[in-house]
Formats: sequence, structure tokens, C-alpha cells
Amino acid sequence: MINYTLKQLYSFESVIRLGGFTSASKELHITQPAVYMQVQQLQENIGAKLFHINGKKISPTFLGKKIYQTAIETINTLENSRLEINEILNPDSGHLQIAVATTANSFISTLLSKFKKEFPKMTFYIDVTNRHALLDNLKNNNADLVIMGEPPKDIPLISKAFMENPLIAIAHPQNDLLNKKKVTIKDLSKETLLTREIGSGTRITIERFTGLNFNSEIQINSNEAIVEAVQAGLGIGFVSMHSVSLQLKNKIIKQLNVEPFPIIRKWHIVHHADAELSPIARRFKQFIIDNT
Repeated sequence: MINYTLKQLYSFESVIRLGGFTSASKELHITQPAVYMQVQQLQENIGAKLFHINGKKISPTFLGKKIYQTAIETINTLENSRLEINEILNPDSGHLQIAVATTANSFISTLLSKFKKEFPKMTFYIDVTNRHALLDNLKNNNADLVIMGEPPKDIPLISKAFMENPLIAIAHPQNDLLNKKKVTIKDLSKETLLTREIGSGTRITIERFTGLNFNSEIQINSNEAIVEAVQAGLGIGFVSMHSVSLQLKNKIIKQLNVEPFPIIRKWHIVHHADAELSPIARRFKQFIIDNT
């Protein structure tokens, strides 16, 4: 089995590229005997001659050329990795992996835009997904930060509430319930109720606070689709106010005044308790807390 060390590969690559031990020792900032020793040890480990010395000229053997190419590829890989790691750890740049609840996407995109203006060198990947996928991200520590509603209690997490998240009932502008002075949960129970899929944070909250039974076979996996269904007059929808502010302003849909809505929840920024946040992740976490 052939063994060699990084020091040996660095020394051999420098000697062959620069054509001598003296030049290599200056580049590597070690003594000439130390460079020679590393190259000799590499030869011994491989068990074959790797270079010829003709006066002051050093040239690789056939096998030496193969080892030289291996050394170049190894060093390039290591140097590229070092640069990538430095960029990630650089508090002014770095890369951010964020998983976001679909209902939070509207305001998180705005916050990210503002944050990137302060740190233009940073890069990010944002995964807008459902609660089930968010929980997977947290369990497996696949994202630097997760933006979600109520965090789970069965995973060791560090969580910080940063903004209110009002959950409201919405209706088509011509829905008869908008003409009633007082709308009750009993009134809603007679309507077609449109909400997220089973297991979603929105659905769990509504069931807990209202006792409504979603007996409709209609399940929708995005807020946009819920709004479109309400616009089409299909039924009453339940969404985060943050996700429909524009539609409410333009009166495409209307907020239904019914107790106990709006149900006030909180948005949380969350990460696994065992995760060590990168400098850019720590800055973004603080940025969200300070700017909401």
C-alpha cells in the first residue's frame, strides 16, 4: 500500500515546478534539507525513483510525472476548498442556507433583499416549503436557519420569536357572510372551508382555536392556490395576513370578521441546538430580529 503525506506532495510539486530544492525551500518557507527529506521520504514510500538530478537540473521520471500530476490535482483541490471555506466563514460574504414556511416567503424575500444590500458578496439558497419539510430540515440540520410558525417541542432547538403572524379568514367580495353583522364559527361550519394540507401549521392552529372540523375533501398545498380558490368563490380561506396584504388592499378578497380571528401567532427564526452558526448566519439572524 502506497502512503504519502500532503507535506511530501507539496514539496515534490514545488521542486519539480521550480526545478530545484533551493527555489522550493524559499517558496515553502522551510530549509533546503527539509524539502529534500520530504521528497526522499515520498520516493521511499512509493518505492521507486521519482526524479533525476543532472547538475543543477532536476527532472521527473515517468512515474515522477504521474505523481507530479497527482500532486497538482490534490493541491488545487485543497486550495479551492480553502478559498471556499474562507468565503463561507467571512462575516461579510459567506453562503446562507435558509428554509422558509410558504406563508413567510412574502416578507422573507424583502428582508433578504435588504440584507444582501448590506453584504453584497454573500450568497444564499432559500427553500420555500411546507411544515413537514421544515421539520426534516431541523431534524437533519440541513439548513442554517429555518423561518416558521410554532417550532416543534420534540427537537432540541434554539428559537427566537421575531414578529406577529396574524391568521385571518378571507372570502370572496360578494360572499353573503360579509353582509352579516355578526359571523360565528357555526356560520363558517356551513361553508366550504379552504386551508392547507393535514399537518400544516395553519390547519393545526385553526383546529385548536376554533374546533372547526375540516370535513371538506379539498386540501390545498399553497397560500396562492387558497387565495385563487377564494377569488373563484369556492369557499372561505384561512391564511396568514402577511401573504395576502396586496390582495386585501386591492379588494380582490376581503377579510371576514369572525371570532376568534385574527388568531395571533408568532414567526420564529430557528436552528438546531447543536448547530454552530457561520458568521453570515449569525448576522442574518440578528438582522431579522432587529428589523421586524
